[in-house]
Amino acid sequence: MRSWLKSYSLPILSGILIGTSYIPFPPWSLFFCLIPLLIFWSRETSWKKILIGGWLTQFILNAIGFHWIAYTTVTFGRLPWAVGLLVLLLFCSLAHLYYPIAGFIWHYLTKKFNLSRPTSLLVFPLIFVFCERIYPYLFYWHFGYPWLWARLPGYHLASWIGFVGLDLITIYINILLFAYWQGREPNSWRKSPAFIGAFVLFIGTNLLGFIQSQFPTQTDQKLKVVAVQGNIGNLEKAYAEHGNRYVESIVNTYIDLTEKALLENPGTDLVIWPETAFPEMIYPNRLGRERQRLAQLTEKYDFHLLTGAYQRKSITYKAFNGIVLMKGDKNLGSYQKTHLLAYGEYLPFGETFPQLKKMLPMVSDFGRGDGPVVIDYEKAKIGAQICYEGLFDEFSTEQQRNGAQIYVNITNDSWFGWPFEPYQHMFMTLARAVENQRPMVRVTNTGVTTVALPTGKTLEMSPHAVPWYGVYEVPFAATPPSTFYVRLAMNWTWILFFLVGLAISGDRLARTEKH
Repeated sequence: MRSWLKSYSLPILSGILIGTSYIPFPPWSLFFCLIPLLIFWSRETSWKKILIGGWLTQFILNAIGFHWIAYTTVTFGRLPWAVGLLVLLLFCSLAHLYYPIAGFIWHYLTKKFNLSRPTSLLVFPLIFVFCERIYPYLFYWHFGYPWLWARLPGYHLASWIGFVGLDLITIYINILLFAYWQGREPNSWRKSPAFIGAFVLFIGTNLLGFIQSQFPTQTDQKLKVVAVQGNIGNLEKAYAEHGNRYVESIVNTYIDLTEKALLENPGTDLVIWPETAFPEMIYPNRLGRERQRLAQLTEKYDFHLLTGAYQRKSITYKAFNGIVLMKGDKNLGSYQKTHLLAYGEYLPFGETFPQLKKMLPMVSDFGRGDGPVVIDYEKAKIGAQICYEGLFDEFSTEQQRNGAQIYVNITNDSWFGWPFEPYQHMFMTLARAVENQRPMVRVTNTGVTTVALPTGKTLEMSPHAVPWYGVYEVPFAATPPSTFYVRLAMNWTWILFFLVGLAISGDRLARTEKH
């Protein structure tokens, strides 16, 4: 066992470096965390060892960065810790298999086409990010987001290349430092093209980002928003969702916080409550008792309420996890969640094999919405998002195309523990504000509630796990610009594929001409 661990020490080291450099850790090894794995892959000729090495790296980074999966399984599924740990082991084993897949493809193409060393190094980041983009995993994270978390000026380039572009740059810096490591000699870094290239790429990206930051998107409108964080416990929500106790007390909590905020801040335009904050089912043409209380509240203080709530189109239809814009007894706009969370909001293959639903009754069975949707509120066009929909860059760019002026993301992070998932989720969501140059209002049940401006600046952040409200003056543009990234986002995967093919073709052509 000891000799086996020693033989795979480099992939294990990479897993540790990556896991301890992702949010909420400082990104201390972000630009060299892949080097141990690359060294291991460069030395191996066995496909089996290449795959095992990549698998070990992703297993270790998952165990560090996503250990909260066990806690979520226990709290959300109300299952014993033994089951939670088994689910975590399964997640660690499968969540990011694009690591070994990318390593395998890289070696296969290098060997099949007899690629020169420069071309082989050139295509690795393209292959890696391509595999990232097409691999079906739950939480779409990558090396681009720590640029925003660490406030490296390069993050301002996201409106041009997206955070996936910064992900690609990060991997190129890793590959250049790996190339330097392979050919290093004493004091050779000053003369090494690879080391100099990595240095220039890092400095150049941050310099260009700084220059970009000097030309912020101009705003000409303001929206006064109250974001309410109820801090409702998981057990209370569970009882309320099944029509039992706590429905009235939950609504009381939100109404009390809202009234206090409105009395202290007259002239509020919009109050936002988080995901599933309103515990009574909402139907198109029927007002329940608690919904009538909201009608009275919004009329009394003359404001619009945007709240997370369960919705049904009819008694017999599936429930939706949704957002409703309301004032008085009118529902003025709504959205139903489109990207459902596997095993949390739907059971994969449950429709094909109904018996699975009977075996796993704790897994919800929500209807799927027709997003992305823009809610046309009288003072702004709102790109409505629920929970981890903010992690999908194409989702937000489609809302930009549809005219969104402001993004609103509502979520409930109470199931995930503290502090890893809440901070990971927050910064990965707020990144959409920079990519699309539109403000993002993020409202949560337990924290972190805040607003991100198009510059990436975050306004007041809520404390964790306390009832709270924040008042924000949200600046936005009546006619916001269309960012370059909106044209790039939908095509990134094909661009990467094309560049890999172009690099290989160029390498073969150069070799043919040489002979």
